[in-house]
Amino acid sequence: MNGAIPEDATVFMFPGQSSRYPDMFERLASQAPEQTREVLGLASEILERDLAAHYRADNPAIFASNCDVQLGVFLASHVHLVAAERAGLRARLSLGLSLGEYNHLVHIGALDFADAVRLVNARGAAYEAGPPGAMASVFPLEGDDVQAVLKRVRAMRPWVIEVANLNSPTQCVIAGDAQAIAAAGEIFEREHGVEPIMIEPRIAMHSSLFAPVAEVFSQVVSRVRFRPSKRPYLPNVTGRLEPDPTPDRIRALLTAHVISPVRFRHSIELIASLAPRATFVEVGPRSVLYNLLSRKWLSNRRLRTDTPEGPLALAAAQAVAS
Repeated sequence: MNGAIPEDATVFMFPGQSSRYPDMFERLASQAPEQTREVLGLASEILERDLAAHYRADNPAIFASNCDVQLGVFLASHVHLVAAERAGLRARLSLGLSLGEYNHLVHIGALDFADAVRLVNARGAAYEAGPPGAMASVFPLEGDDVQAVLKRVRAMRPWVIEVANLNSPTQCVIAGDAQAIAAAGEIFEREHGVEPIMIEPRIAMHSSLFAPVAEVFSQVVSRVRFRPSKRPYLPNVTGRLEPDPTPDRIRALLTAHVISPVRFRHSIELIASLAPRATFVEVGPRSVLYNLLSRKWLSNRRLRTDTPEGPLALAAAQAVAS
């Protein structure tokens, strides 16, 4: 599989649930109206609810539940993908960050869009019902320094606090008990001059605190039909290309994904080693992943589809450039 990857491969990156903003579908509707109507219409039929109405920017409850957060970002990223691909921008490789792994599974052909909509909806509901906790982004600080602070916080009380995302050499996300996150924040600010940014005030995904959620989700994912993938599968849990992504293996990885750290940094560095001249394209709302790939980390070309011009314009520009 590795030998088939060209050195100048285009790589799609799908963002996580923090990459949301209220008017993300309205921007898409102005840039790619046909694709936006199609994706929201099909998802509405699948879930039997009017998603176009729900995801209006003026809806005060647009992201009131984690279910709506996850579903909204997943669908917005899928609109970006459909619009870019129909305009001629395609990728041999892809990966996702946290929720983005589900867009990745659709892109590689391992998961049908309709099944993915149902699965992401169920995932959001399970997360919403999970134990309370919090998540915060820590930047700029190296991983060893982050782990040293977390060890000190765990020594204070029997709190759960863990690294949930390894996103770049100097950016981590921590998750666990809200009090532990607050205690760690004080240390980071006092001793390192780093103020963590709260990104999820109610849930602590990718941590052992979410073990009950993993148990519930394993029952959900056991009923999902997975197909042989057409492109390489790069799961968050391992940060390595999966040599034999059987349905049972994918189910096991997605269940472990609930309580295991996201190894986005490892995934990016693996791809860069296999395709040194790869172009990384963030496909979805905002520019979180685009910004992670700083020049201090990687020298690869990076692009994003969420711009004032939109995914169609990016695809056209890429076609001209090639």
